[in-house]
Amino acid sequence: MTNDTNYRGKANAVFFAAIMVVSMFAAGFAAAPVAAVDDVNGVSLTPNQADEDTTQEHNLQFTATNVNTSATHTANITLPDGATFASSGNSGVNVGASTITANGSDVTGSATFSNTNSGQSLEIGVDTSGASDGDVVFDVNVSVDFPANVDGDASESIDITFNDDDDATSQSTTASVTISDTDNSGTSVAYENNAGATPSIFYQGQDVTATQLTPDTEYVLRSVDEFDGDDVSSSTFEGEYDADSNGEIEIDTSSLESGDYYLSGDGVDAVRDNTFELTVQDLSVEWEEDSYDTGEEAAEINVDSQRNTYNLNVSADGLDYDELNALFNDAEGPVNGVAPGENSDDDELILRGYRDDTIVANFSNTDISADDYEFDFEVYDTEASDSAPVTIEEEDVSASFADGVTTAAAGDVVNVSVELEDSDSAFVSVGGDGVGFFDVVYVEDDDDDDEVTFQINTRTVGTNASADAYYSADDIVETDAANEGASFEDSNGNPLENASEFRKNSDGLDQNELARPAQAGEYDLIVSQGAFSANDDNELVVEDELDISTLDLVEPTVDGVATHVAPSDNTDEADDAAALLEEVTQSENIALDDRLVIQVQADGIEGYVAQQSGANLDSLNEGVDGQYLGDLINDNSDEGVNFEVESSSATANQDPGTLNFDETTVYFADGQFFVVADTSDSDTFENTVSDGDSYDVTYEYVTDDNDRYTFNDDEPPAWNVNENPDSFAYYASGTDTVSAETSFTLEEREASFDNENADDMVEVGVSEEASITGTTNVAPGTDISVRLRSASGVSPQFILTDSDAEIAEDGTFEATLDTTEGEVDNEATLRFRVSSTNIEEIDAILVEQVDDGSDGDDGSDGDDGSDGDDGSDGDDGSDGSDGSDGSDGSDGSDGSDGSDGSDGSDGSDGSDGSDGSGSEDGTPGFGALVALVALIAAALLATRRNE
Repeated sequence: MTNDTNYRGKANAVFFAAIMVVSMFAAGFAAAPVAAVDDVNGVSLTPNQADEDTTQEHNLQFTATNVNTSATHTANITLPDGATFASSGNSGVNVGASTITANGSDVTGSATFSNTNSGQSLEIGVDTSGASDGDVVFDVNVSVDFPANVDGDASESIDITFNDDDDATSQSTTASVTISDTDNSGTSVAYENNAGATPSIFYQGQDVTATQLTPDTEYVLRSVDEFDGDDVSSSTFEGEYDADSNGEIEIDTSSLESGDYYLSGDGVDAVRDNTFELTVQDLSVEWEEDSYDTGEEAAEINVDSQRNTYNLNVSADGLDYDELNALFNDAEGPVNGVAPGENSDDDELILRGYRDDTIVANFSNTDISADDYEFDFEVYDTEASDSAPVTIEEEDVSASFADGVTTAAAGDVVNVSVELEDSDSAFVSVGGDGVGFFDVVYVEDDDDDDEVTFQINTRTVGTNASADAYYSADDIVETDAANEGASFEDSNGNPLENASEFRKNSDGLDQNELARPAQAGEYDLIVSQGAFSANDDNELVVEDELDISTLDLVEPTVDGVATHVAPSDNTDEADDAAALLEEVTQSENIALDDRLVIQVQADGIEGYVAQQSGANLDSLNEGVDGQYLGDLINDNSDEGVNFEVESSSATANQDPGTLNFDETTVYFADGQFFVVADTSDSDTFENTVSDGDSYDVTYEYVTDDNDRYTFNDDEPPAWNVNENPDSFAYYASGTDTVSAETSFTLEEREASFDNENADDMVEVGVSEEASITGTTNVAPGTDISVRLRSASGVSPQFILTDSDAEIAEDGTFEATLDTTEGEVDNEATLRFRVSSTNIEEIDAILVEQVDDGSDGDDGSDGDDGSDGDDGSDGDDGSDGSDGSDGSDGSDGSDGSDGSDGSDGSDGSDGSDGSDGSGSEDGTPGFGALVALVALIAAALLATRRNE
């Protein structure tokens, strides 16, 4: 093909060169005067076609427009490579009598062949000095030699340029001629695959279509034995083929070996460009593992080949097309427009093949039986194939509950955890034939920790809110178990639609709708693969049971109510109940502006608040708006839950003030909850509060004497509708009211300083670490500061502040100041501050040393503590002089221990610490017993009851 192309190029080039010479000799002028040539147009070549290996005369015409005639000009004609004029001299150019005219007048012209390019270029000089400015018209004849062995018909161009020598401008154009390949030599054959592409390599078995052949002509397929450069020097006969009416031949390569092939015949040269390369495709297919179980979701098949992209027919004995399609549902489909089910009638699935990659099979997506299988993989369009055996075993699925017994109060939200092995999903049933309730949920491990943890709202199961009764933060839980694959059959083997129909059907469990919220009792929790049926006695039968546990719902209780105080802040400031517990201090005296925290040790209402607020168990622990608790305790709810926080200091003419629960935040922990109120908010209480207001707190569950809580007749029943009088859902009618009470008092914030002398001034020692102590009813943990500021007459002035002072749990505080800026007898003002507000302000005086002994004179008060007489245990009489230190309130408590010998009386001075207390428990500003603190803390930190 390369040689044929060269011949064709030469012939075309020769012809074009000749034509261009003729064009240069014919010229004429129009009348209009101009300054320079504008264009070369009006090109005509007659004839514009020539056969290969001929000499032919052609007439060439063209016009150079608006030429200045005051000089001699030139026209250049250039032929492509290989084209030559019929003569290397002027004899090849026939210039007639009037072949070149300028504005209608004959002009002189001469033709000169260029010595370059073997006669391919011609220059014609034109003398227009005897004519007027205008168009120069060329009309000349020229003979051109065309070469032999042109490869296919080809169109070539002749370049024509007119040069205006007057101003050195030029214009160009082209003329075209077609050279015909009369012997069809040099045919360029194209080889295509089924997709119409022309790949560089074909694979054995592919259909190869040869195109651009002579229609209805016989050709011979030959294999190349040897090349000599680009020419085939030796070949072997392979077979005969006939081109169809479109000049195409389809070659069957299934029996051909690897090598180069070409078609020999009319017009086809035995050259490399007319060959195609054929190779045998390698294919290796192997399962990553020798065996898998029926629950495997990502079994990998390793595929190797030297071919990048192709399609594979996949089949296996014992599996039909639908099963294969389900098995390889996650695999990539075929390429090049091939449909996966093209061979479905043969139970073959078509997938994409790879050079080096994997195909994924999902056995859990099919009902494939445990057995040995051989999967056959055949390349869609070649002869390559391979087989991959694999063993499928029954899935060894196991599941177990994290707890054998999970205990919670009826009406609360409970956590359930199921550990899974060899599966990421299961079905969990709740209840059965013995408790009058049954439900099933589908659970799935979504965070890949081999465990599913979910919550059950025991208040809403079996009601119209049952879809909300189950929740998981990290995994999947679905209430429509039948939609997830669970099956239900009655005692006769008839399928039932879902768990609800199975529960109520007379041949199923034969249960009615719940009469009231799920009551206290033991409910079976069974994890299985989801096949449920009933026997003739309406008893539950669970196929493939994996584990069983017990959900032990107990009767709710009310164990106590207590009040606490926390530093001033928003009611929802704590992140969760645990964080709240770190901030509270038990107290029945609440300083205004601090947070009031009411702890209720009671259960059974968690599920109600969860459903009402749309919160899950985690959200309940993180705090929900108090309005949802308010909905429960509202007089119109008929839920039998009363929660009253009422003022006990109301007048006869006014209703008692109450706590506005809508302004609170409620935190739930196991078996208890905390109501947080902001006493600085004017909307927190329904009345105006003031110093000394007392409130009674009562929390109780009540019942009706005759009727107990009963749902309406809806199917399923409404979760929060009681058809009977106000009564607690989990108590029988006539049950005594269960309640707990406490009280608290609201107080203005206050503080007092120790070491106040007879002049009502606090004595402060001059020291680098002067200690200033006192007591306050402000909540422990509150950010406070103690400031000492010199009086106006003191020089130099000083302002000293300790912003790191802290309030202890017993209400005491201590600040440390460097008072060496002042001098003894300097007077000052001492302030106790919360944020920027002064809570207490008192005069102070700097002294050389704080005279704690002055309080020791109150020793007689110390006699109240007979414990001081224990001093008889020590005869260290002289050490008793330390008793003067004991008169520091808090230090004084050491007195009882330090009644060494006869000096024990000084120790009793120390019991002045008790003088500093306004209550019997010795904790300033609080009325609760210190001994209860540990018990309350333990209650606050209680965890869920699990056995």
